[in-house]
Order: sequence, then C-alpha cells, then structure tokens
Amino acid sequence: MVTETNNTKYSKSTRELITTTTIAPKKVTLIVMILSVLSILGIIGIVLKILNGFEDKSAWGYYAATISFLLTTAGAAPMVAIAPTIAKANWVRPITRIASLFSVVGIVTALASIPLIFALPPLIVDETRRRSIWFEATNYSPHVWFALSIFGLTLCGLGLLYSSSIPDLAAMRDHGTGWRKRMGKSLSRGFIGTDRQWKSLKMRIGMMGTFYFLLLMFVNFLFSVDFALSLVAGWKDAIFPMYHAMTSLQSGIAICILTMFFARKYWGMENYIKIPQFWALSKLQLATTVLWFYFFYSAFIVFWYGRSASDQMVINLLIIGPYLPVFLGAFFLEFFVPWWILVWNPVRKSIPALAIVACLVLIGVLLDRIRIFVISWSTYSNEVIHKKFVPEENFPQFMAPSVADIIVFIGLVSLSALIFILSTRILPLVSVWETHQSLLLTKVVKYVRTHVTAIGKPD
Repeated sequence: MVTETNNTKYSKSTRELITTTTIAPKKVTLIVMILSVLSILGIIGIVLKILNGFEDKSAWGYYAATISFLLTTAGAAPMVAIAPTIAKANWVRPITRIASLFSVVGIVTALASIPLIFALPPLIVDETRRRSIWFEATNYSPHVWFALSIFGLTLCGLGLLYSSSIPDLAAMRDHGTGWRKRMGKSLSRGFIGTDRQWKSLKMRIGMMGTFYFLLLMFVNFLFSVDFALSLVAGWKDAIFPMYHAMTSLQSGIAICILTMFFARKYWGMENYIKIPQFWALSKLQLATTVLWFYFFYSAFIVFWYGRSASDQMVINLLIIGPYLPVFLGAFFLEFFVPWWILVWNPVRKSIPALAIVACLVLIGVLLDRIRIFVISWSTYSNEVIHKKFVPEENFPQFMAPSVADIIVFIGLVSLSALIFILSTRILPLVSVWETHQSLLLTKVVKYVRTHVTAIGKPD
C-alpha cells in the first residue's frame, strides 16, 4: 500500500512539473516580447558604446558596474544549489533547479564582458608598467586570463546544469510530447536510473559544483582586482577581492529568494516551494548581510588607522567623496535595513517580506557596484596611474549615467531574464528527480500532540 501511494505521488509530481514547461503562466508571452525588445535595445546600446571607442575610460564605468552586477547575482546563484547539496540538506531540493538555471545567464555575462576586456588598459602605459597583480607578466595578461576564466565559469555552470538535469530529461523522454520528448531522448543519454548511473550522476554533480565554486571565487578575484583595484593609483586592499566575492553570495541568495517568490506566484509552485525553503535561505541571507559589514569594516579600519596619504585618499575617494550618497544607499540597503528586518523570526517566515528584503539587497548591491566601478574607471588616466596615489584635484565629480548606460543596463538585465524564462520552457522550474528523492526521504509522523516531518539520512 505504501508503494502504491508513493508511485501515485511520483506520477502526479512528474506530470505536474513537466507540464510547467508547456503551459505558460499568464501574460508570459507579453513579458517575453517586452524583454526581447529591451534586449535588442541593450545590444544596440553596446554597439554604440563600442563605436564611440575605448579611449575615454570614464564612459565604461557604468558598463563595468553592470557586468559586475550580473556576475555577482546570477553568477553566484548556483551556489545556493551547490553548498547545501554538498552538505546533504533536504530543504534545498525544491530550489536546486532554480539556482542552477541561473547558469544560463553566464552566457550573457561572458559575451557582454568582451567589450569591457578591450576597454581595460594594458599593463604598460607610456612605456611604464602600472601597478597590478601581474608583476612581470605579458602586457595583455589580465585580458587573456579573465576571458579564459569567465568563459570557463560559464561552461562549468552549463555543465553543472546539464549534469543535474539528466534524470529530468529522461522523465521528459518518457512523459513528454513533441520536440521536448525528442530532446529528452537525445540528451538523457540512455539514463534509466541504475545504481551505476546514479553514482556517476552524483559524482559529476559534485565535481562540477566544486569546480564552479573555485572558478567563481577566481573570477570575482580577477574582476575586482583588474577592473577596479588596479585602476586607482594608491589603492591597496587585500580584503577587497573577498569583499566582492562575499557580496556576490549575498546577492545570489537574494536573486534566488526573489525568483522563488515569482515561481510561487506565477508558476503555481506552492506545493513544492514552501516556507522551509524561504526560512532556510532567510538565515543565509542574514548571515551574508552581517558578513558584508564584517568585510567592509575589516578593510575600512586599516585605512582609518593607517592614515598614510594613500589610505586617506581611499577613504576620501571611495567613501566620503562625491559618491557619498551612493555609499550610504549601499550601506543601508545591503546591511542595516536587511539586518534589522531579518533578525525577527516572523519576518523570516513571511514570503512577501523576504521578497521585499531581497529587492532591497539587490538595489544595494547595484549601488555598491556603481560606487566602486564608476569611481575606478572615472579616476583612471595615463597621467595619474603611475603616481603613488590620486591627488585630490584629480578626484572625479559625480557622474550620472548616460542614456546609453541606462539602456545597456536595462537591456542586459532583460536579456538575462529572457534567457532564464526561455530555459523554463525546456526544463521544469522544480527538479523532478529531486522532488522524488525528497518524497523517499521524508515521512509525516506523529510527535506528542502534533505531526512533524521526519527526514531520513541520505546515503
């Protein structure tokens, strides 16, 4: 009787989840059309920026901030699936696919970073090597190594997504129709669920997840150093690369929470994505919010007590300078407001409240990226880069985004959202096989005067 009940649950969940790839949510066609138009406008904006040339580095500040924002949101989102899965957490199973699907946005980030790579100045300027981590490397080392790393991260993310989707592709082969059935038959590679296939699958997921984490940290390191830190004369900060990587985890969690909210509201995933998933991610969001202040303060205290000319320059330029309102916005939206909200247990159980907090965090991360990268690219010049620090008379004034910058940002974000939505037409938004494993490992049992869910220990 138990077997029949489980088989009924498996068949029902399989049909429901595979059907989500064919039955579109309300108004999704209109949304896709709008996102397509905005994406085309964004691509046109990128072409216009390229035609204007790469000589004026300040014109690429907002573009660098946009690439950083995509890298530290969609790029870090798969970590929500990787880390808890390695820890064998059962609560993460309904949202692993949502997190993994953000790997496809890596295609947009990698391709959009190509113009920025060409805009990055070479190591040797006016026959003098500028300060960077590439002490005796060839002239275009940062350009080559970053390009290899960002495309390697994209390929690794796609490999992780494909590896974790093989059982679902097999389910689509057996239960799907039309081109989805043919695609499932081609890509599932004869997967029928033998012990050997499951062991191989779990090994591949573990390997690809580990490599993705390592590459994500490496890409964050290279991007923060080469596209920000090394462009400002006298800015020496060993903590900043880790700050950039940690805030990417913070925004990756936020984008997953926001996507989970929309999945419940428009994709009808209330039976799969429940309070425990939001509750668990809210605690991780609170932890990364506190870590934001820890890493920021750890870097700031060095400059505050160092009091050298270059240390004071960093504080005056990046914190209390012309971008002080932007910094304050990032401080309150990335740390103070989310921290004050998330410390309350009732809030961490409220799905709408968590969606609002996620939006605030994402806005704060965007402001932080604008502060860092717009200042870095506006400060750079061939006359200043070889000095010990940037003189105060060379501090840039606040530069508002141009129309092209706004169009590019909206276009790249729209293109990222578009490719994500189109991916849900191929793969279910909630993993079928992860749902089945969760049914196998959980059972509702009576405990004293109530009922609780008992979770079995995975292999």
